[in-house]
Amino acid sequence: MSEISDKDKESGNIWLIIFSDITTNLMLFFLMLFAMTRMTSADKQLLVAGMESTVINEASRKQVEMERQAKKQREEEAIKRLQQAVSEGRLAGKTAINVTDKSVNIALNPESFFSIGSAKLNPGTINVLEDLVTLIESFPNDIIIEGHTDPTPVRGGAYRSNWELSIARAVGVVNFFTASGLNPKQLVAAGYGEFHPAYANDTEANRARNRRIEITLVRQPGEML
Repeated sequence: MSEISDKDKESGNIWLIIFSDITTNLMLFFLMLFAMTRMTSADKQLLVAGMESTVINEASRKQVEMERQAKKQREEEAIKRLQQAVSEGRLAGKTAINVTDKSVNIALNPESFFSIGSAKLNPGTINVLEDLVTLIESFPNDIIIEGHTDPTPVRGGAYRSNWELSIARAVGVVNFFTASGLNPKQLVAAGYGEFHPAYANDTEANRARNRRIEITLVRQPGEML
């Protein structure tokens, strides 16, 4: 008579393991049913409400994550289009951008943004903004329009200070963007007066460059908070 190997013994005992698992699961199921028969109507309602809440919260979490991923993809695609337009496209030589994890800063570079003491956009600025609109219209997050002035004191006219003048310049661009179809809920107007110059205010050419607009695109956080 041949001896039964250890491997054959193990194979023969598999049914015992399966039967044990089934028995345990059935016991737990009937215990749960028994516990439910001992619950009051209010307890059952609380149990059902808790289960529904768990399912709803999980579905909401997944929906939020899907929306975040979709916005992140739109953001990255818009940035790529901007980089390409600045490096070799229609914005080459007219715009510089600086991309970080938190934002994209767009520094426009037309020949002249504004005349002294004025918030009216010069034609060269309008042409650059028109090109920019088509590149950022799909960007999903906040877009901050930053107005700046040179240090020339404001005397008379519609504005009492460079603060008011810089804000008026930003608002003018916001109005231009909304008229061009950008979502007004995304747009933020900010004025910095003469206190953040990009160039030394030592020549008229540099002062003209400091009468400018900069645009900041706020990026999505890398991870969910």
